[in-house]
Amino acid sequence: MRRLRNIALAVALMTGLATARAAAGQADDVPKLFGARVQADTRFQAPFATGDFEGDGRQDALYLVTILPGSAGGGIARDVTVIDGLFGEQPLGTRPEKLALAIVQEGGRRKFLFTGYQGEGVADYFDSPVWQQSPVPIQTATRGSKTFEDFQRQDRKIKNDFIVVGTEAGIDTALFWSGSGYVLFQPAEEP
Repeated sequence: MRRLRNIALAVALMTGLATARAAAGQADDVPKLFGARVQADTRFQAPFATGDFEGDGRQDALYLVTILPGSAGGGIARDVTVIDGLFGEQPLGTRPEKLALAIVQEGGRRKFLFTGYQGEGVADYFDSPVWQQSPVPIQTATRGSKTFEDFQRQDRKIKNDFIVVGTEAGIDTALFWSGSGYVLFQPAEEP
């Protein structure tokens, strides 16, 4: 009886992992999800990380992507929400970006693209030296982890898994789902 229960548990876990991987996608799915301008950055696995960012019980996928220049041959998919005000200060427009963040939620029904364009003549957010290092300063904080608890003590609006994004100053920030959109929490400047 106990052995049968363990086998059933193992099958359920393997099925869950396969489902999560299938929902998350692969590198070649990135243009299909986000449009021809958005490509998986080949330096990183695709997806880069997963977590239940909006709290629906399903794994969402975080990709590190490259945005190609705008052209008549391809663009960003219409159902993608481009967020250029959390890490960037200017709209992306038709210019390329070496590195950006992309999130797929709800099995692909909601997609977000986070750009870091700072303006003409200024390095993009994700083009600073800290983002050229290995590993890049980004990870997922899951509910119940020490990182999750530390951030949630500072901002009670954090309810689900979130993305820890490092900065050039060595201060980690939290990119989290607020229930209606993504918010970037920046703690007091103490590295």
